[in-house]
Amino acid sequence: MIVGTAQAADLLGISTARVRLLLKQGRIQGAYKIGRFWVIPLFDGMPVISKGHRGPKARWQRKRHPLTFIHANQHAIHQNKK
Repeated sequence: MIVGTAQAADLLGISTARVRLLLKQGRIQGAYKIGRFWVIPLFDGMPVISKGHRGPKARWQRKRHPLTFIHANQHAIHQNKK
């Protein structure tokens, strides 16, 4: 069976705008365009949507530990003790 975006949105319980976004991203399997209308096939009565990904983590979540080296002249420290 084949449905349009409005029927697919009703079946999935999401808005038609979200269905159009999924179609634009190519995440609804087997969907294609005829003219200006999307044709969405149903598998077991529902459209099949592939999983998305969230992308890279934000920079503020990355913890960078700067390497701190303290170089001291041991001979100068020992001379100061005398």
